[in-house]
Amino acid sequence: MPPLTPAETPIPRPKAVDSAFHAILASIVISALGTVFTMLLDTALLTSMVNDMLAQQPPGSDPQTPGDPPGQVGSPDEPGGMSVAGTVGAFRVILGFSIAIFAGLMLLFAIKMRAGRNWARILLTAYTGVGVWSFLSAMASSGAELGLMWSLAEVAFGVTAVVYMFRPESTKYFAEHKQRRMRARQRP
Repeated sequence: MPPLTPAETPIPRPKAVDSAFHAILASIVISALGTVFTMLLDTALLTSMVNDMLAQQPPGSDPQTPGDPPGQVGSPDEPGGMSVAGTVGAFRVILGFSIAIFAGLMLLFAIKMRAGRNWARILLTAYTGVGVWSFLSAMASSGAELGLMWSLAEVAFGVTAVVYMFRPESTKYFAEHKQRRMRARQRP
């Protein structure tokens, strides 16, 4: 096997990038678990959300008739009829798929960041910034609720990852990857 040229030698990944990757993984897991425990498994919350949604329908569009039982909008046998329990079940399925898609995308961004892609580092930083803002605004509006502990842990791991991603050795790692890709594009 011929020796590797300087352009083909692997760029050593600093420990800070690996630590950022692991912090992002922890943030993803905590975010998914927090959403499952605070929303997906809370039947009372989902039922309340469905009832609020149905109560906010414009006048004349409410398919509830005087003979419908409570918790039933229209007849399930009629086209367009739905029950609150059925709607809660649909919300659970949609929320479950949303959690899986979000976790998958965040995992993809974390893997790309670990591979030296600066765009992924910037995207993860922006996501963490939005998470911090959301957490602080929730704290300001509701105080220290128990449900916010999941958000606190998620934000703490996210901020830790950002700090690791922007350490000098990490920044050098991302710059070297960018230079190598630029040189590869310029070759004939």
